Amino acid sequence: MRDRKINRKKRRNRAKANLILCLILFIIVIYITPKFFSFARYVYNVAYEHYLTAKDFYFISDKLSLSHTEYEVTNNWSGAETYQVIVNMSSKRNDLAVTEADISYSVTYTCSNNITCTLDKTTSTIVGTGNNGVNEDAFTVNINPANGTALSDGEMAWVDITATSTSPYTQTISGKLIFEVGTADISYEIIDEENSPYFTLNIINSTNVDSNVTLSYNPQVVLLDMTSRFYLNAQTTFNTQTINNYSYINNITSPVSALSTTSVKFYKINSANNYSYLAGSSGTPVVTLTY
Repeated sequence: MRDRKINRKKRRNRAKANLILCLILFIIVIYITPKFFSFARYVYNVAYEHYLTAKDFYFISDKLSLSHTEYEVTNNWSGAETYQVIVNMSSKRNDLAVTEADISYSVTYTCSNNITCTLDKTTSTIVGTGNNGVNEDAFTVNINPANGTALSDGEMAWVDITATSTSPYTQTISGKLIFEVGTADISYEIIDEENSPYFTLNIINSTNVDSNVTLSYNPQVVLLDMTSRFYLNAQTTFNTQTINNYSYINNITSPVSALSTTSVKFYKINSANNYSYLAGSSGTPVVTLTY
């Protein structure tokens, strides 16, 4: 009799211990499941990107990525006027890795409640080399203060963007543009990545007046795109530097309109380098701006 009581007590204790263990395991599973699925999505995206790369398919942006880039634009907007940001799209990783086919894509977006936002287009095509394209495209994001009420200094706003290729393969890249209202000024940023043959320099004039802006650089390191609006609108004499008996521009001044963003492309002598630069960053940028 006593042995049966002891056995029943042991079974009850084991059942209780098993119940506690199950509860602990259940809590652990609930806790790690979101992280597991997040990791699984990351692994899937990486694997799928390698698959598309093997097909010579490249769907790339300077402000969007597979991992949902957060791109900060600080102290460049007065919070009162229309502000524009250009999102560059590309179907090439470098001069040797390009997509021959045209890539059609669509764009969706949302924005914070304190602004209104629009895109100049929500569908487009990156024309590939097979159709004599340059593997580049872009769309413009326009933001305005909501209800016509200017934002306060230091106030934050955002636009969340998702771009999805619809042919010949499906891939999604996304990102959030984050804006902080700051003192009106002229600033710039360099958007670049390793193994890209060029980078984009964005000049942001958040003042209410047009201004002459000067860009200085070493033509042994980078070269100005001679088809850019900045070059074509230049109204002053260029400074040049002679290299191997050829003259190269190393200093150029051009007007930049008030309350606007001007993009200038530079080609890199060494495409492996990454010259990314944000206003206020430490270090010396490969192109300097004065005004």
